Order: sequence, then C-alpha cells, then structure tokens
Amino acid sequence: MARVTSVKTKLEEGLPVSILIAEDNVAQRRYLRELIEREFTAHLPVIEAADGEETIELALKHRPELCVLDIQMPRLSGVKAARAIWRSFPAARIIFWTQFPHEIYINEIRKIVKTVQPPPAYGFIHKNNPESRFLRFVAAVLEDGADMIDPAFKDSFKRPLLTEFEAEALYYLALGLSNWAIARKCSLSLRGVESRLATLYEKLFASSPEGTPNEAYDKLAYNVRTRAFFEALRRGLLNSDEIEKAAVELEGWIERDRKRHLEEQSEATGRHADGATRRPE
Repeated sequence: MARVTSVKTKLEEGLPVSILIAEDNVAQRRYLRELIEREFTAHLPVIEAADGEETIELALKHRPELCVLDIQMPRLSGVKAARAIWRSFPAARIIFWTQFPHEIYINEIRKIVKTVQPPPAYGFIHKNNPESRFLRFVAAVLEDGADMIDPAFKDSFKRPLLTEFEAEALYYLALGLSNWAIARKCSLSLRGVESRLATLYEKLFASSPEGTPNEAYDKLAYNVRTRAFFEALRRGLLNSDEIEKAAVELEGWIERDRKRHLEEQSEATGRHADGATRRPE
C-alpha cells in the first residue's frame, strides 16, 4: 500500500511519470508492471491504461519517458493511439508489445514514424519473447533511445511500404470490387487504378517472373488479384476484423453509388434523347 500511495502522491504533485503501460488484459498488465517496477526502479512511477483512448489521455497528460502499448485494445488500437501521442508529443518513446505482429500494423507504424520529426525511438516485440529480451528492449528504448525490432520481424520492416491507396486496395480486392468500382470509390481514372494496382503487385511479389522466360506462362497460369489477396493474408496485411469493417463500410458506399450510377445513366439517356429529337436548322 505504501508504494501505491507514493505513486499517487507523485501524480498529484505533478512529478514526472516515467512509464505508461497500455494493455487491456489485466493479468498481462499486472505482469508488465511488476516486471518494470522490479527492474527499472529509477524510472518510477508506472501508470496503467486499459484501452486506446485512455492511453492517449494519460500519455498527453503525464508525458511519460516510455509507453509500452499493446496493439489490439478496446476503443482504439495501440497503433492509432501511438499516432495521436506522437502528433502532440513527438519525443515519446514507444514499445509495441503484441500478440498480433501482423504486417498491416508494421506497415502503419513505419509510415507514422516517418511523419514524426525528429524521428522517435521505438520498439516492436512479440509477447512470446523471453523476459530477458523484453527487458533489453525496454532498456535500449528507454535509456539509450535506440530502435529495437524483434528479430522475427526484421524482414517485415524492410519490405516496401504500401501507400494509403495500396493498403485500402487490398480490402477492395478481398471484397471482390472491380477496377471500375475502385476507380469510382477512390475518384481515380480507370487507367490510374490499373497503374496503382500494378505497383502494388510489384511490391507484393518481389520474386515476380516479369522480364524472364516464365512471365508469359505465369500470366496465363495465375489470377494476379487472387494471388495478391493470398499474399496479403499470408503476410498479415489483411485480417478478418478489418475485412469485416471494410465490408460494412463498402455496403453503405455500394448502396449510395448504385443510386448515383442510376442517376448518371438516367441523365445520359436524357441527353441522348434530347440530341436525337433536335432537328438541324
């Protein structure tokens, strides 16, 4: 009880808070807290958040030296929380501690980091790592300001970044949208969509046979859209929760665009009829 009172007193007195733990699983949050308080006694107090919105609120209020964020949390993901924290507090050092190291999150984290100036120190580690490795990550990011990436995911951090369009397009491909519909959804020309999708395929298939004797055969043998969907699933650039959200959003857009298309068709028919009934002077 004395330790809890001491932490509370520090917060009330406005003294610096060194470490914020954001984790919705109570047992894992308690484990992290006990581990950090045992090993990093010079960096106390530790405060806790149970969801993404609370994480942002506490981080911006107390400006901790280090934030340890779970990625999948209620109300707001750890990645979106990090975006908000870095926007207002670019010096924040953040470790993403996750059970779901999908490349969709890695791609987003890398893009966010590129927008922060000066570049922040951050880490990315799987929860299944041994305690000793996690402690090394904390020490490196917190005390040395070094970037630390779990060795299991270094290849993912080196792959070409996907643009906003390319990341969204994977969901459109997964949900069966045609190039024509993607062009309408993104306010692009059909040629613009085709060009952007070609670039996406190049990023997904680094070992593509383009320019080799196998190119002609593979174009006949494979459906590139289906292959892109499979590759995105394999690498974790898509996940079921996000596909479900995209499907709901797409249903609403399809309903609106269907009406817009009917209006366009009706207007076109009217213009055609007007032109047909006019007589040359």
